[in-house]
Amino acid sequence: FFRDEGVARRSPFLAPLASPPTLRARARAQRLIAMTDYERVPVYKARRPGSSSEAAAWRKYTHPLIFRHKGTPTHVEFSPVAPHDFCVASSLQVDIFSSRSNAVYRTLTRFKDTVCCTAYRHDGKMLAASDERGVTQLFDLGSRAVMRTMRGHTKAVRAVRFSPDGGRLYTGSDDMLVSCWDVAAEETVRTFEGHTDVVRCLRVSGAAGEHTGAHRLVLSGSYDHTVQLWDVSAPRPVMTVRMGEPVEDCVLLAGGGMVAVASGNSISICDLLSGGKVLQSVVAHSKTVSCLHADGSGHLYSGGLDRFVKVHDLARYQVLGSLRYEAPVLGVALSPTRSHLVAALANSTICVRRQRAAAARADMPSASSEADPTARPLGAKPGQVAVSEGIAARFDGAHPGTYRYFLRGRTQAPQAGDVVAGRGAPPKLSGFDKALKGFRYHEALDAALLNGAADVVVGVIEELVQRNGLRIALHGRDQQTLQPLVGFLVRNITRPPHAHVLIGVANLLLDMYAPVFGQSAAIDELFVRLRATCEGEARLQADLAQLMGAMDVLLAGAVPSAPLRAPGAGGDESGGTSLLRPQKKAKQASPMLP
Repeated sequence: FFRDEGVARRSPFLAPLASPPTLRARARAQRLIAMTDYERVPVYKARRPGSSSEAAAWRKYTHPLIFRHKGTPTHVEFSPVAPHDFCVASSLQVDIFSSRSNAVYRTLTRFKDTVCCTAYRHDGKMLAASDERGVTQLFDLGSRAVMRTMRGHTKAVRAVRFSPDGGRLYTGSDDMLVSCWDVAAEETVRTFEGHTDVVRCLRVSGAAGEHTGAHRLVLSGSYDHTVQLWDVSAPRPVMTVRMGEPVEDCVLLAGGGMVAVASGNSISICDLLSGGKVLQSVVAHSKTVSCLHADGSGHLYSGGLDRFVKVHDLARYQVLGSLRYEAPVLGVALSPTRSHLVAALANSTICVRRQRAAAARADMPSASSEADPTARPLGAKPGQVAVSEGIAARFDGAHPGTYRYFLRGRTQAPQAGDVVAGRGAPPKLSGFDKALKGFRYHEALDAALLNGAADVVVGVIEELVQRNGLRIALHGRDQQTLQPLVGFLVRNITRPPHAHVLIGVANLLLDMYAPVFGQSAAIDELFVRLRATCEGEARLQADLAQLMGAMDVLLAGAVPSAPLRAPGAGGDESGGTSLLRPQKKAKQASPMLP
């Protein structure tokens, strides 16, 4: 053990083990550990593709809160800034709920017709709301004052979106137009014409919650069975994706290269870089899908008229979980922290579901309020001061230091909801736990290798590293005890969950047993196989890197677009160029679609 100390100091993996404790200090540490209760080695299961952790997280949304409104809620939106309050548009008003108390703390009522849609600005200080008269108003949430009023549409405005910088506002209306507004000047900058039916949804690249790139593209969906992609500097659509049924909603996915479209009872995943090619169609609802929401982490939430809200894994196109409601779902929204799930229902109610842990943290009083005797109690009215309690009230008649206080709780019967800790048998220790408890590190590693599970062996190795005992467990092995260890490294050193630990063990074995190579043919063969495994993994990683680079080049140049020309400049009389119909002659190189 002490002979190879110099080798250990040259290895970065063995930096914590470079200075072994003296025998006296080690004996003192062993006595201190023996005086305390032994804790079993924690074994963490590596996450595999077939795990259902997402489904377990989905099931944490419990205890629904139901709020009834005067009219049918038409839209739900979360603020992009903390504490992520949410607003609900219904009837002639917009109610803003607190995410901490789940209660309405502000109401906007300056509307003359039913509110159709709302949108927060990226800083959360302004809210845009449109109604069925075609008027869009911008509110200052601090003072509830109307800052801007956009008039230009002749029919109801169904979709409203801010640009990433907040300087532009995009609206989609039943008059089949998509308009771009200058917020400061309160006037229309550009009007996009191309739909033949009402516009139902809008998405802006790079906007808050869209998880996309630069702000250059606007996506609109309509009842004319099309989703059109617009360049903010051109009046004509640069791409048109045709669906089989009317489009209810669409959402840009992470990266901005793909879009999820809800048409009928199906959800289609389209690749914008391939000209709008449909990559996958998911039919998880029995009726029309009315709303979509993407959380940016590979999950897509969908609500339908079949009264279900379902979450989809976009990596495998599978349904991870579903929630059934008492009425058709018209809108669904998830908070950026994934602590609140809000659904707007057709029976004039909204349903708010919270995660238990998040709700407990939100409702927990701060340390400053506990220390301040004049702090307002939870649920009290403004201005009310907490009344100080006496010693008898605080300790229920049992003063500290009395015999009654010493015997408190012995005769107390468990109440409903109390957690009763049973006096069961002590947990049974496994073979490697017994060896670790007795500081027999060599036997502990052999017992873990005999078990064969990779998670168990890696857990024991990490425990040995924490105890500075890994070198002791590896030292002094013969051919019979070294073969299982090297064979385990050959089988598992390339597994991503355990590679960072096993690579260090392999380096340590090479440092310790390099002088005895050539004395055992079986050991030499195992080390040759270990070298071949590492070289094969290195070649595979290099090939994958080259393949990823080639795929990036292909995807970047997959959909060229010709530059748009103004009307009357020659060529196409419409003044626009379609990506689906390539030009016969191109005078210059085409810019790539971002």
